Formats: sequence, structure tokens, C-alpha cells
Amino acid sequence: MDIASDLPVPEELGAIGRPVGQPIPGSQQIHPRVAAVFHDLDGAGLPWLLLRGEDDLALPSGDVDILVDRQLLPSLDGLMADAGFCRVLAWGHGSHRFYFCYSVDEGAWIKLDVVSELAFGPYQQWRTSWAARCLRRRIRNSSYWLPDATDQAWLLLLHLFMDKGDVAQERQALARAAARVAADGGRIAESVRRRVGAGLATDMLNLVLAERFSDAPAIAARMRGSWSGGANARLIAAANRSLRRSGARLQGHTPLLGVMAPDGAGKTTLLNGLHADVPLPTKYVYMGLWGAGPWDKALNRIPGGRTAKKVYRLVRGGILARFYRRIGKVVLMDRVAYDALLGGPGDGVLARVSNALALAVIPAPDVLLVLDVPGAVMFARKGEHSPELLESWRNDYLKLAARLHGSRVVDAAQPAEAVQRLATGIIWDSFSPPASAGTGHRPPHPDSAVEPPSQGGTAAEAGAGEALSLHLWRLLDWRFLLPVLQPRTLGFAGQVSPEAESALRLLDPAAARLPEPGTGAGGTCDVVLLASPDGGQLESAGLALEPGGWICVEADRSLLRRSGPRTLRGWKRTLERRGYQDVALYWNAPNRERTARLVPMESGASIRDTLALRKDVRFGALKAAAVRMALALRVFDLLVPEGTVTGRRPERNEQP
Repeated sequence: MDIASDLPVPEELGAIGRPVGQPIPGSQQIHPRVAAVFHDLDGAGLPWLLLRGEDDLALPSGDVDILVDRQLLPSLDGLMADAGFCRVLAWGHGSHRFYFCYSVDEGAWIKLDVVSELAFGPYQQWRTSWAARCLRRRIRNSSYWLPDATDQAWLLLLHLFMDKGDVAQERQALARAAARVAADGGRIAESVRRRVGAGLATDMLNLVLAERFSDAPAIAARMRGSWSGGANARLIAAANRSLRRSGARLQGHTPLLGVMAPDGAGKTTLLNGLHADVPLPTKYVYMGLWGAGPWDKALNRIPGGRTAKKVYRLVRGGILARFYRRIGKVVLMDRVAYDALLGGPGDGVLARVSNALALAVIPAPDVLLVLDVPGAVMFARKGEHSPELLESWRNDYLKLAARLHGSRVVDAAQPAEAVQRLATGIIWDSFSPPASAGTGHRPPHPDSAVEPPSQGGTAAEAGAGEALSLHLWRLLDWRFLLPVLQPRTLGFAGQVSPEAESALRLLDPAAARLPEPGTGAGGTCDVVLLASPDGGQLESAGLALEPGGWICVEADRSLLRRSGPRTLRGWKRTLERRGYQDVALYWNAPNRERTARLVPMESGASIRDTLALRKDVRFGALKAAAVRMALALRVFDLLVPEGTVTGRRPERNEQP
């Protein structure tokens, strides 16, 4: 935060420019995306506050630091996705969670840094128990909450001295204002004095008030050395330092951006710019099949040498691209396998085989940019080939782009900054969670339709039919696997997204998340939905179900899961061991996010029919052959990635 002006601040307003301990009206402009976050956090019903950055909310240039109640963490990712932010996972940062959003209109990234505890130090090694008390003392400021004035002052000073180790020049005025408020004491002041000593805390305040900022690093070092809990803090710092080496990653499916164009169109410039400026975890992969190399002269004298080089490059690049996507990176691919469709020198049998191998090995891009630049401009940029040849290649790429589904032709003759901004927006659109700026809620898809309620439906179904789009109805497809189409009482647990939770409440307004085992009444639900649950949630479902009630588990295969079943067959056996009857297993094809069919796993004919509908997808024939083999070996339920398991709790007179 920075001082907005150099005007003197009246003493009765406090040194940081607002009444101490009193709510104040907000006058700052807030970016619609940030306002959506504040709106959704308020709607969650749990305390939160803005730690820093209240004067930089119109278009935040730095982090927007937010403190939330610990109980908000299970639903936090869903709330942020609803506001249009995606999470970047980064181990070794304590309770910090990082969320990003790209504002297309301003061409700027917005970053949220959300914490559930207050910890200090470059590796969050000095933990405190202040979060709950700061949340209890928070102050309302129009559309968001702030810490109490004295809390905010101490938190800022500790952030500068314990985290940064110095007071930067642009923060010195703000530090002086905070020191004047912190000098009055406060709850945090007492804790700081106990941890570092009263004398050292006073020295810090006097240093700031006297504007001896050149001595700040020395005081910061003394405070770090004196902070209590040194041995434990060193262990935490070492652990976090090691965890950070694993790097950041994205959750779920990460996009692969491919760029095609002749030499001189700006492919490498664009991708290097994206790699440097996009704050998401990215990896650059070069896939040039015919590029020059240091061994070209020797390879060209060997029969098939040039083809061997191409095979090596495409296999290496394909493996790297798939590996980077697997670990959660956005892959920026310079050239793609489709280059093989353009042909090249020496198109003999081996060349055609290697080109076919390229199309099979190199993953297809989610986003394909074809840079369009006139031949004369490309020649002026690099001076290679001739304008006429470059223009011919340009036309070849444009013709190829017209044949490739999902390709985007980009005018790359404009300045590099404009091309990069356009490409950044395309990347963000390819995987970002949709949100309605200013409200934080998802807008209806333009192709969505409202499914009319059936004539025999209940009033609750009719109300849901009027409110739910077709996309949200798909979140309730599991209902048609049960004989209870309209539950009387519905419970749910696990990784249920906010929009799925909204759909459940429209189905049953009294639908509620299941309590922990032993904390709620048993036998109250006739239907329970579990989404990727753990063992405790499965136990809660068993306690909540009334006799004769139905359980529905949306599960996925994960061989790395630490507890609970790792396959759909394992989930089925777990329900059977717990006494559930009529247990059935279904395949969500192609996956739970885009389910087109719920295929009964006991019906090989239904599975083969589903595969026949997807024969045109990439590697469709190979996948079909693998599935037929899995069916023959009776291991398909071990291999299917995502599915649904249903079961019925026996009536009391059916209990063994």
C-alpha cells in the first residue's frame, strides 16, 4: 500500500488515514474481478479481510493479500473459480494459496495471495495464532473488510521487517504512518514483545519514526534472530525451501499452445515473450523437424540420417510436451506436428513414415496459432530465403489452417506487444474458469438451453428446470442412475463445486453438506452424493443414510491416492464390504467434466457402442482395441479413469 497523498492526516483519524476501530465508507475503485472475489467471499458466510493493497484495487499492480477463515479452505478454489480466477499450486509457501486472472481489456494479470494463518519470514517459518483474533476485530470498509487499525499497522511493520528485511523507499511513508499507530500498543504488540523482546520492538518503532531506514536491515536481522521458536522455525524453513524446488503447477487439464508460421513471422519472439511474462507455470518446447543442427553435414552423408534426426526430435519433443502437461505446466510449442503436412525436402518413403510418426507421437495442441505475415515483411525481419518463397509458404500455412479445426490465424505483422497480448488472451480463454465480471457468477453459455420440467415432475423439479441451464442439468445426471429421481432429503460431501452445490440446492433446497462422523444426527437422508470422497466422508454417508437410502459415489482412478480405493472396482468392493446392496458401476464417458454417456460397466455392448461413437477422435482405433482387450481380460473396471458407483443401504429387516 502507498500513501495516496502527502496531505497531513488528522490525529483523530489515526496515522494510516482512517478512524481507529470504526467502520469507514469505501471510496476506492475496485476492479470488477476483485469485486467479484469480495462478493463471493461475503456470500460464503465466514470471516475474511484484505490484509494489504486497499489503495491499489482499481487495477492491482501487485498481490491482493487476503486473510480467510480456515473453515473456508475446502470451498475456496470453487469460490475463486466462480469469480474467474484459477489456482496455481505452489508447495513450500505455508498457508499461501495463489490465484490468477487475466483481464483482457487492460491486458494485465491480477494475482490474489490468500492465507489462512499469519506467518512471517521468507519461508513462512515464524508462525503465529493471530489470524482468528484479527478476523474477530475486522472493520467493514464498504464492499470489503480490513484489519483493525492497530492490527493493520503491526502486520505491515512485521511484513516489512520479518518478510522483506528492509523498508523500501516507496514504503517508507506508509511505514511511518503505521509506526505512529503501532506505538499505541494493541494485542499484536503484546505478542511481538513476548517473541522478540520489548526493547527490540521499541527499537523498531523508534527507527521508523526517526526515519533511520538505513538501519532497518540490521534491526530486521536482530528481530529474526530473536524471534522465539528458533529450532522449529529452522526446520520449517528447510522443509519449505526444499518443497519450493518442485516448482509451481496448475490443477487439472493444462493447455498446449502451438504456433505455426514460416521463418521470420515471429514465432520464437512470441513464445519467449509469453514464457517470460505469463505468471502461470509454462514450459517452452521447440519442435522444428527440419531445423539446422551442428551434426547436419555428417548426418546428410548417412542414408536415412536426416530422417533419424527428425525422429529423434519429434520423439524427444513429444515426450517433453506430454511430461510438462502431466506436471501441470502450460506448454508453449514452437512448431507442431502439423508442419509434417506441408512436406519438405526429400519426401521419400522414410520421410513420409517419419511425418506420420510425428502426427502420432506429438500431442495435438489445444490452441493452434497460425501467424500471418506478408512475405516481404518476413524477409525484412530475417533476410532469409526470398520474399516470393516466404509468401508461398505463407499461403501454404493459411491453407493448412483452414483445414485444421480450432486453429486461429493471427495478424503478426502488427507490433510484437500487440501479438503477445492477443495470444495471452487466447491462452487464458482456453482454460480459464468463466465468470461474469462484476458479479462473480458464471454467465449462461450462449448455446445453453433450459430443459423443461416433465409433466409428472414435482414442484421442486419444475423450479429447478426453470432455473438450471442445460450445462447445470448435466451436473445432476447421476439422478437417473437411482430409482429416487426427486429425493426427500439430500446430503453431499467431497469435492462438490460451487455450481454443482447450487444445482443440488435447486433440486432440494434443504440439501446440506454432511457433518463429520459423530457430530450430526444419523439416518436423515434418503440420497447421498459423494464427489471424490475420502474414507471419513464415506463413513459420514453411511451414518447419514436412512435404511433403504441410496448412495452415489463419483470416483476416479488414482494409483497415487494415499487412502481409500484407487480404482472403480475398488470403490465397488468397498461399498459391498460395507453392506450396501444393488451396487452398480458406471463409466462417465468421456469424463465427469464432459459426460456424454453414463455407460453400465456390466454391459460390454454398451461400452463398445460408446467407443464406436468416438472412433474419429485421436487414436480412436488404438483406444478401441485396448478397451476390447481390457473387456476380454475383465480388467476394464480397473482401467476406466472416471465413473459413478451406486448402492442401496439395506432395510432394517434386510440387515444380515
